[in-house]
Amino acid sequence: MIPNSIRLADALQQMEEADTGFTLRFVQADRKRKKAGKIVEWHHCRLSRPRQGQRKKLVPAADVPEAAPRSSRQPAHFANATRNLVQGRSTQVRKVHIWLILAFNGKKVVLS
Repeated sequence: MIPNSIRLADALQQMEEADTGFTLRFVQADRKRKKAGKIVEWHHCRLSRPRQGQRKKLVPAADVPEAAPRSSRQPAHFANATRNLVQGRSTQVRKVHIWLILAFNGKKVVLS
């Protein structure tokens, strides 16, 4: 493995287990606006998780009429290869595509 590097799988696991904030460098991309290529570095990031007791409760499909919209939908982070992050003291949740991550805590992210 390359010195001063970390595997993507290990970086994702450390994000999940992090008690303190982490630093993340990644490439911004937006398919709708056809913008990409800007490299951004965020400090004091953490994964966005619902607070204990604030998770939205989904109503079973059998109890909901056909035309009623669902109250919440699952983000499918693993299927879409994304993670929701909160930066610093902000409460704004931002989505990051894991394949665009360049560095985690100052270490280069490699795929192998």
